This record gives sequence, structure tokens and C-alpha cells, in this order.
Amino acid sequence: MSWNFPSRFYFITHRPSSENGILKDVMEALEAGVRIVQYREKELPLRRQIEEAREVLKLCRKFGATFIVNDRVDLALAVGADGVHLGPEDMPPELARRILGEGKLVGVSAGSVQ
Repeated sequence: MSWNFPSRFYFITHRPSSENGILKDVMEALEAGVRIVQYREKELPLRRQIEEAREVLKLCRKFGATFIVNDRVDLALAVGADGVHLGPEDMPPELARRILGEGKLVGVSAGSVQ
């Protein structure tokens, strides 16, 4: 699959700094031209994350934006996200690729080009 990233802005949700709620924050970012949204949630129970991620996905689809889930391959798969972003302590990217398939994005945190 070929990915087109028309925007230089990449929005990452962050509940602790949100004053208006994640959905409102995402809507404002999309209205401002963001076309990549990463759902990062560390506080909510998984069921609530699924519900909220589905709502964020709907907003992304409305604006033609790419939707990425932070850390959770299971959540990305469950909601139909475009991909996942993995940190150094998360699932190995090779395993995430096998689970998600070739048509999904798998990003990783990198501290250097090595």
C-alpha cells in the first residue's frame, strides 16, 4: 500500500494536557489541517479506549487523515487503525507487522539512525 502524508503536522493525543477532551482536541487539529493522528492513551480501561479510538477513527476518516494507535497492536487491530507506533519497551516491530499485515503502518521510536 502507498501512503500519502500531505501534512507536516502529526497530532498525538495527550489526555493530561487536554482541557476540552480528546475528541474536541482531535477535531480542532483536523480542522487546522493535521492529517496524521496518533491516539496515545495510558489511563483508560481497554473497553473505554476502544470506544474512544473508534470515535477518533471516525473523525480521521471524515477528514481523510491517517489514524495511528500508540503502543497497542491489539487496539489498532480491534478498531481498524491505519497502523501502530511502538516504543522501545513495546512489542517488537517484526511481530507487529506479522499481526497487522503488510497493509498497515508500523512505526517505532528511534533515538538515532542506527
